[in-house]
Amino acid sequence: MVYLTVRERILSGELPASTTLREQALAEELGVSRTPVREALRRLSEAGLVTFVPDRGATVVAWTLEQVRETYFVRAGLEGRAAGLAAALISAAELDALADLIDAMEPLVTAVDDEGVAELGRLNPEFHGIVVAASRSPQLMMLTSAVTRVPLMAAAFRRHGVQYRARINHQHRDILTVLRTGDTVWADVAMRSHILGARNAVPAD
Repeated sequence: MVYLTVRERILSGELPASTTLREQALAEELGVSRTPVREALRRLSEAGLVTFVPDRGATVVAWTLEQVRETYFVRAGLEGRAAGLAAALISAAELDALADLIDAMEPLVTAVDDEGVAELGRLNPEFHGIVVAASRSPQLMMLTSAVTRVPLMAAAFRRHGVQYRARINHQHRDILTVLRTGDTVWADVAMRSHILGARNAVPAD
């Protein structure tokens, strides 16, 4: 719980780069002892989100734009492969869940309030998570979870506006259509294109 809570705050931008995270302060805020906080900070350090110093706390890592762009490349390879495998293995229930997420995201595409945009940012990784899980590959599930969504990705929905968000969700519909066909090669390409398209929206400098 501590790990997920702090991770989400970092990814959402609530805890910006260079913020110092104190073990005792987090423990008091979350109503836990320092032990789970220390473990959460250690895991966040392994995920590349903080620099952790035992018994002192941690500092939120400042990602460069080039690091963000490189992360998209890694995600494209992993999630493209996952989508290819999923096309042959995904269940009807998982396909329905993807369709429900797309429908839930659609009205949020035009959201102008922070709450609506934040909800879109929460639902989007759920969509990708279902596709990866449908690959039935423990290795891919482990690797994609390690390639975390860096904080600047969470800001993309705000930065690029309605047209960008609409295109992203339209691509989600295309991916769902491909998964329904069972075409493994097409599914791989569709997911890679989707993620690399998002990468191209990241400023070059």
